[in-house]
Amino acid sequence: MRGRIEEQHPIDFIFVLLLFLVFSMCTLTVVYIGSHIYTTTTHTMEMNYNNNTAMEYIIEKVKQNNIENNIEVKQIDNTDILCIHNQVNNQSYTTYIYNDQDSLKELYINDEQKFYKKNGTVLMKVNDISFSINNSLLSIRITINDQSQTSYISILGGADNET
Repeated sequence: MRGRIEEQHPIDFIFVLLLFLVFSMCTLTVVYIGSHIYTTTTHTMEMNYNNNTAMEYIIEKVKQNNIENNIEVKQIDNTDILCIHNQVNNQSYTTYIYNDQDSLKELYINDEQKFYKKNGTVLMKVNDISFSINNSLLSIRITINDQSQTSYISILGGADNET
């Protein structure tokens, strides 16, 4: 008996190599597309979270203190400032919410103390925030990462102002 020796053609090796390369390219393409979708989704979710968090924080503060003539909007140094007044143990206090140096800030002080914007606590980064009260309707407009969001809240006995 004679042993048969099969000759391998180079085309067999090239076919397997090409099949492996196509499989590898498909795998890398799927991983790249998946990572791009993940990055885009997390960025969008983070922007939505930041916009909604700032707005919801202010809305909740207003709702908690929505008592007759407790809420007003002032303009100090060309900055809209939301002022929320309240009484604690017969002492008058005011919570100031405003934008300073691209940050949403809050300052809670006794009415006998002087208001300084630099003393506020930074809550989060914002590009701009504006407040106005018209016919007992508080308008809040927040801009974060060049995306604006506006909300309206009906307040009790709010003094009208045009800012």
